[in-house]
Amino acid sequence: MVRLDLLGRTGNLLHKSLDAESLRFKVRADNFANVNTPGYKRQDVEFETFLAAELDKKSGQMELRKTHTRHLDGKATGSSPRVVTDNASTMRYDGNNVDMEQEMVALTETAVRYQVLAEQLTRQIRQLRTAISERVG
Repeated sequence: MVRLDLLGRTGNLLHKSLDAESLRFKVRADNFANVNTPGYKRQDVEFETFLAAELDKKSGQMELRKTHTRHLDGKATGSSPRVVTDNASTMRYDGNNVDMEQEMVALTETAVRYQVLAEQLTRQIRQLRTAISERVG
C-alpha cells in the first residue's frame, strides 16, 4: 500500500499529537469517573518523551529491519505515548489518589491543547487545499 504524506512531517506530528491528547483525555476522564473507587490509582499519559523522540528523528532516516526474532527492533524508548499509573501517592485512607479538582483542571488543559492542535492541523490542510486549487486553476 502506498501512503501519500501530503502534510509532511509537521502534519504527521500534529496528527500523532492529536491521537496522544485524545488518549490523555480518555485516561483523565477515567480518573474522574473513578474518584470514589477504593484503591483506584490515577493514571496519566507520558507523551513528552514520545514527542521529543519524534522531533529528534531526521527526515529521511533509514529504519532498521528485523531479520531475526532476537534482533533489536531499532526503536527508541518512548517511541509512543504510554499510560502510566501513579502508585507513589495516596490521597485517602481507602488507597484512592484521585483529586477531583486536579483532574478537572487536567481535563480542561487537555481539551484546550487538543483544540489548538486541531486548529493547527486544519490550517495545514487549508494551505494544502489552497496550493492545490491554485495549481489546478
